[in-house]
Amino acid sequence: MTTKAPVKVEFIQFHQPALKDGEYKITVKETIEDNNKKIPDKTQFQTKEKTFHVAGERFSLNPQDIHGVFPPPGSLGEHSHVFPHVVFNRSTLPWERVIDNDDDDRNLPWMALLLFDENEKPEPKIVTLKDIKSKSNDPKFPGFNLEPGQHDDDKVTVIDVEESLLKNILPCKEDLKWLAHVRRGTDASDNLVGDEFAIVIGNRLPQQTGTSTVHLVSLEERYKNGNNGGFDYQEAGSSDKIRFVSLKSWSFACVDPKHTFTEILKGLDQNPSTLRLPNTLPATPTPEQQQIENYYKMGYLPLRHYLREGGKTVSWYRGPLSTGQDTTEIKLPVGGADQLARYNPDNGMFDESYAAAWELGRLLALQNKGFSVSLYRWKRSHAQQLKIAEDQIIHAPLHLPIKNQQSSPEIPSDISTWFRDLSLFKGVPFGYLVPDERMLPKESIRFFWVDRYWVECLLDGAFSIGRVTTSDRQRDSQLTNSPAQNTHQTVTGFLLRSEVVSGWPGLQVDGYDGSNQKLNLLRMDRLSANVLICLFEGEIADVDIHQKPETIHFGLDKNQDGSFYKKLRNREGELKDNLKIDTIPWKDQENRVVNIEQLAEDIKQELDFTEFTSAQFALEAIEGVQMVKFRKE
Repeated sequence: MTTKAPVKVEFIQFHQPALKDGEYKITVKETIEDNNKKIPDKTQFQTKEKTFHVAGERFSLNPQDIHGVFPPPGSLGEHSHVFPHVVFNRSTLPWERVIDNDDDDRNLPWMALLLFDENEKPEPKIVTLKDIKSKSNDPKFPGFNLEPGQHDDDKVTVIDVEESLLKNILPCKEDLKWLAHVRRGTDASDNLVGDEFAIVIGNRLPQQTGTSTVHLVSLEERYKNGNNGGFDYQEAGSSDKIRFVSLKSWSFACVDPKHTFTEILKGLDQNPSTLRLPNTLPATPTPEQQQIENYYKMGYLPLRHYLREGGKTVSWYRGPLSTGQDTTEIKLPVGGADQLARYNPDNGMFDESYAAAWELGRLLALQNKGFSVSLYRWKRSHAQQLKIAEDQIIHAPLHLPIKNQQSSPEIPSDISTWFRDLSLFKGVPFGYLVPDERMLPKESIRFFWVDRYWVECLLDGAFSIGRVTTSDRQRDSQLTNSPAQNTHQTVTGFLLRSEVVSGWPGLQVDGYDGSNQKLNLLRMDRLSANVLICLFEGEIADVDIHQKPETIHFGLDKNQDGSFYKKLRNREGELKDNLKIDTIPWKDQENRVVNIEQLAEDIKQELDFTEFTSAQFALEAIEGVQMVKFRKE
């Protein structure tokens, strides 16, 4: 796995596995050639024959095999022009089984996506393989043999679909060859970058209003040559049920066109643009109210403070995500958190921000027993070597032999990694970063500077393990290779709280400085289901938020009157207004089911291609990545 970003995305028609699922035999026979004729002609050698089975997913999928789905599960947006699709981490998965054992065409996927409207969706059932075999006629399901590793009591998820509905929405055999392809990233030299992904696309558009449910179903051996290559309905009537194994399912809603990726981001609350409490000043504030507002502007808020002697007061606190660049000077290391409390005689209140950071670092270090023991041992080893060096200098006038001064013990990787992660707030409770929910309301984005002195107090608190006496503190201050050093001078970033974080997994973020130079992204993590934090090295000016290539979706273009058409790309992959399909071929227009085979043929004719594959069809069906730019005020 590489961290390099791909320069381009390459589409491939299919990726066949080296061996299909099934039983194989291998025969080993030993022969010896003897030019000198010293071996008797009747020498017999034993022949070995071994049977092995290539097993793969059949009635269920490993969740790790699924990279993602689109539209996102549970999302609410304008998806009425989108073909649902699923992305697999294993690029051979859709071609590891066959839909027809009598067919020589092995390039068809053995799975398909079925989309159901809200009033059509079947109720999933969990049954055993034995139940499926014993009810092969009601609902309709073909007979099958168990493979090695499969048992009658294995649980599977199934859905039952009425024959009349299935005939309208099920892809025909000619459609299937267009509905799966492989996508991978490459560098400028066409070398593979990252992983290959297999994609299976649906053939039906979601309904304009309401909830849609998608099931990834198995089509293994459900198509028969004897049935003109079509799906085997097993002589089912229009009201009869036909059973499918459901490998994956999810639901989404298509209600409000304003809930697209772009529209949600455009509607984010950016006032105020920094992490601070809202301005509640009256039109003519008193001096006291104005003083409080000045603290709010800097990101402070008053919190209850319980004193060591049992008393109670209110003190100011500000987290590390500051509203501006802090110029406060702090001398570290310290012997305790109280040394970092700052008193303001103008309002009679303490600022406990740095004291809280120091105490938090110490508590986080003590909470991790393995880390704290490892840190203490390293500091003790360092002190012992320092003592040996001092003794050599003290006894030098006695003409004692002076050994070569030992270098400081190497910092263990687990210690340096822990401090590096802590400097980027990994493991820091969210309440220390955003102490009040009003600072980060729903559907909002807030920019910040990282207070490097807050971070240094946090690191010093963690490094204070074993610091008891004044000499311990002095020794810590003399360390030149302390792992608790903050290596980042200027760090800025933003917090995003929005449903795009949960609804569009795998977002990508690019930050730029004032001269439009791309900044190094130090950290990008989801702190909760809908909160994203990004930290950049340097002062951020602009931010681009966009989707990953894996979230590129497939669909049609929509006219203002609600009808559909399809813009096409030329041979260089560029969208051109003069290249398009004005009339979409429908298999069932009322149910929004597209005739994929005919659409592929229309695209081929419009682009004047002599050869046309599912890879080219996928490229033409792409709707592109959406991106929104934010500018820090």
